[in-house]
Amino acid sequence: ATSMLIKKLKIDDVVDAFAVHGACGCWGILAVGFFGNPDEGIGGNGVFYGGDQLGTQIFAAFIIIIWVGGLSILIFLPLRLLGMLRMGDEFQEKGADVMEHSPSKAYSEPQVGKVTD
Repeated sequence: ATSMLIKKLKIDDVVDAFAVHGACGCWGILAVGFFGNPDEGIGGNGVFYGGDQLGTQIFAAFIIIIWVGGLSILIFLPLRLLGMLRMGDEFQEKGADVMEHSPSKAYSEPQVGKVTD
């Protein structure tokens, strides 16, 4: 759902980094607050087992969001202001694979019996 929301909001995240790391990471934090079973020895006491850990998990997620957001602004805002955040127009049109990684060598069909450098 997060990946679809990012696309609908027209946010440039071609590798779904936010959906994978941000949204799924938050779910992992919150899931312990719901499903943490104290009998399994992992230190959880989730709501479904009569515990009260959900509030702590929500607070932890909030602190992580503030920390990551603050550091991201400190790093990415100067890069954006200096024009160093995006690749040039030619890179964006052709793609970084073509411009940087020589995909013709990486994705060519293997040739039996021929030694390549």
